[in-house]
Amino acid sequence: MNEPTYKIHGAKRRQLKKELGELKRYIKNFWYYHQLDKDMASFYGGKDGYTMSDDEAQKIVDKAKKQIEQLENRLSVLYGV
Repeated sequence: MNEPTYKIHGAKRRQLKKELGELKRYIKNFWYYHQLDKDMASFYGGKDGYTMSDDEAQKIVDKAKKQIEQLENRLSVLYGV
């Protein structure tokens, strides 16, 4: 019988890799859309507190990066270990 390479394999691995890809895309595009929101709010006028501050945005990005690191660590565990 063929043993899998990684401890997490099959459908569960595909689901986790999909989640990992979504988080990476989120991080990649986050600052673009954050700046776009700020620009549109300043141009068209927005409610007070509509756009989040850069500090709040950085906290969100840091949290997502931590989730990415945790997922990558889970996915890198070999089967025999």
